Amino acid sequence: MPPKHERKDPAYLREQGNREAQSKKVRKITFSFINLIINTEGQTLEEWQELGLLAEMNKRLQFVGQFSSQEAIQKQFLKPYTKVSFPPDSEFTQPKHITGVNWTVMHITGKSKQVVVGYLDDDVFHIVFLDKDHKFWPTSK
Repeated sequence: MPPKHERKDPAYLREQGNREAQSKKVRKITFSFINLIINTEGQTLEEWQELGLLAEMNKRLQFVGQFSSQEAIQKQFLKPYTKVSFPPDSEFTQPKHITGVNWTVMHITGKSKQVVVGYLDDDVFHIVFLDKDHKFWPTSK
């Protein structure tokens, strides 16, 4: 061990290591509940908890959260509706404070009818409705 009074070379004189260059970090999608509509259409988080859907949704959020929003769309984990501003046959009412967005859904499992409805703003998915019966954009199956 060198004596305490010996000084190490300053940082600018030290030899550089051979770390490899790191690739550019890609922003991952995050989820926001700030715009979640309560007590009108859809269900609350508490209702989803009682129905056993909240845990499934959380697993899905955790899984999809490892991707960027573009990757999540490409892999069809998120499905934006780009042809209309709000679904014409929806049993939901468009919130007056949310305009000019592409409404997007995420099924809580690969083939579930239950969806989380919201919109993307950069890499943030703003959750607006929890829809256990797929009434946001009903389909005839």
